[in-house]
Amino acid sequence: MSALFKIPERAGRSDDVKVAKKANSKTTKTPTVVRGGGGLVERLNVARAVVEKNLGQYRNIYMAIRDETLLDKYIEKAISNGKISIDTETTGLDPLRDTLVGICIYTPGMLPAYIPVNHRSFVTGELVENQLSVEVLHYQFDRLLSAGTFVIMFNACFDIRVLRHGIGVNLKCHWDCYLAARLLNDNEGAGNNNLKALHKKYCTNGESDAAKFGELFEGISFDLVPINLGYLYGAHDAIITFEFYEFQRPFLTPEDPVCQEKNLQEVAWVFHNVEMPCVEVTADMEDAGVAFDFSVAETLHEKYHKLLDERKARVYEVLSMYDTEIAAYRAKNPANKLSDPINLDSPVQIAILLYDIMKVPVVDKESPRGTGEKLLLKINNDFTKALLDYREVGKLINTYIDKLPACVNPDDGRIHCKFNQYGADTGRFSSSDPNLQNIPSHNKDIRKMFKATDGYVFMSSDFSQQEPKCLAAMCRKQGDSQMYDTFMEGKDLYCEVASKAFNKPYDECKEFRADGTVNKEGKERRSQAKTILLGVLYGRGVDSVAEQLGTTAKEAQSIKDSVFRGFPAIKKFEEDSIQMSKDCGFVTTVCGRKRRLPSMMLPDYEVVWKDGVAPDDDPLAFDDDAPVSTEVPEGLRRKWLQKVRNAPFMKRRQVFEAANAEGLWIIDHTRDKDTTKVVNARIQGSAADLTKLAMIELHKNPRLKELGFRMLIQVHDEIIAECPKESARECADLLAKTMSYAAEQILEMPIKCDVELTDRWYGERVEV
Repeated sequence: MSALFKIPERAGRSDDVKVAKKANSKTTKTPTVVRGGGGLVERLNVARAVVEKNLGQYRNIYMAIRDETLLDKYIEKAISNGKISIDTETTGLDPLRDTLVGICIYTPGMLPAYIPVNHRSFVTGELVENQLSVEVLHYQFDRLLSAGTFVIMFNACFDIRVLRHGIGVNLKCHWDCYLAARLLNDNEGAGNNNLKALHKKYCTNGESDAAKFGELFEGISFDLVPINLGYLYGAHDAIITFEFYEFQRPFLTPEDPVCQEKNLQEVAWVFHNVEMPCVEVTADMEDAGVAFDFSVAETLHEKYHKLLDERKARVYEVLSMYDTEIAAYRAKNPANKLSDPINLDSPVQIAILLYDIMKVPVVDKESPRGTGEKLLLKINNDFTKALLDYREVGKLINTYIDKLPACVNPDDGRIHCKFNQYGADTGRFSSSDPNLQNIPSHNKDIRKMFKATDGYVFMSSDFSQQEPKCLAAMCRKQGDSQMYDTFMEGKDLYCEVASKAFNKPYDECKEFRADGTVNKEGKERRSQAKTILLGVLYGRGVDSVAEQLGTTAKEAQSIKDSVFRGFPAIKKFEEDSIQMSKDCGFVTTVCGRKRRLPSMMLPDYEVVWKDGVAPDDDPLAFDDDAPVSTEVPEGLRRKWLQKVRNAPFMKRRQVFEAANAEGLWIIDHTRDKDTTKVVNARIQGSAADLTKLAMIELHKNPRLKELGFRMLIQVHDEIIAECPKESARECADLLAKTMSYAAEQILEMPIKCDVELTDRWYGERVEV
């Protein structure tokens, strides 16, 4: 019997089947609460009608497996076929605390099937008879694992964890249809993880007879759904998962002619060598969680609520200077919306204070009564300063200090967030519930609530200059090794860029002189070069870079031009990337991941007839021989394109209106194009590739496993882990070496990773 993935500090989980069996207990559940109108029986009757309408035609070609012998034959067939699609049905979205209700399976040559596990009577709350036990499921699915059967899932991380904790089998997924869909069309969006919608789009020409769970069983926990309804829904998920895989397979199989014709070999490499191996890493991180320190949380609660009261008092103190004006406003506007005291969290009341009482001039014509942070910073009077200080503390309290303790799993005292493996369209991770990647780094207090497990130490490691080295590697691929040579010579890239940009010796662009004293001018040059370079990599516009430099947009552009002259490879990479996006509609990362930007292929402006045909054409004419003018004559089209291109930005609306009066639309595609995204997509995506490859290498390192090392959090170029104190030194060395090795295989240049050991996130250093 295979061992369930276990976390060392979890008490009482020594027997994997015993753990899973508690879900099969006969104990009566607490009274059922059903969301929405109507009683449970009424809601189930509605669900029955909807299921019958949507899935009733499958009643004789789908099946429920409630017999061990039948399941044995099914698994035998899957092993013989070498592949099976699997989905799970649960009572919720937390694999650690919610219950596995059933397992959906399909393999060719068998009927799509549903295995009920924990359905309960909606009358008594007790388990329904004739469901398969956890012991049987453990044995049968462990057979799939032992045989190395090719497993297909959709959003595999969730189902892997559900099966780990539900039946004690740590199944491996070989094809995640969700990740494949994101790689084949990243513009599906991270939030579009709806299997049925994607299956409908790609496999049935837009036709579908399936409905989403919420449409079928809204407000009803799946364990209360009768098996004769649930099996139709569950079995359907299994077959459409397999069908979606069959659609995707040719595109992501390198030797397949379709993959080669579509030039997707590198995308397929990313799928098989980056994304799929990373699934198990992600599942392990989510299962591990991070230990939470309630004593620190309580201290911070008291500290920040006291600070909030002080900040609020300061705002009211400033407002007291306007008592006369506020009173006059209230007298003149008896139906006013100003409460007493004024609600500092009300945008309406803040707007009245700013624009009606204080008579602040409008600072943004698009938001004339705005109260957002950027506008308050521009107004910059005593009141807005005090209000921003108040808001800052309030946000910390609401987002972190008071919220995070409620996110702790009461069974183990840890926070288990969800890591979205393809969270950003560039391929970068994101996290949610809660977002551990968004814990502010400038505030040292918040992160201290996350501590190392007792007897463990925290260790964090990040890549040094990861993005610039990705840029250097890609420039080298394109034939310019200037940056690559700089790194290989052991020079500081920012100093070298500054040296070339400002025509100064390299040593005069360093932060420190040879004797250790600060080189003020050199530090300034290096800082400017770094800001410009990172601005290019992160896709920042000139205005944003100017703000960071503390200068005008004109001066920032001048510095950027100097950097480009000194390091033409940077400008060429930017230009080549933009051209690639215009020619191909996509750009690629260092590993070949594609970021699709189809709007870049559109012309800046397009001229079309308003009604689809020329105004002189009569759409009701019945003369079949009369030609219909759908195309705008070339001369007329050129005329209006020239007008709009020559018009100053503020005058373009007038050109659009003039064309409209002549029956034409000028479609402005420039708003859909964002050249700043192009370079950022390549660099951020490349960095994501490298970090994921490092995570995979760390996860499969046998020595790190022996030492008790485990990854906890990924924050872009940084990996945060923990290990027992006694193995900290060796783990730290292996962490740095493994991360560096993984990236160096792709970049073909050294990249350093520094490791810091602490007792908690941003805590005191630990000496080992």
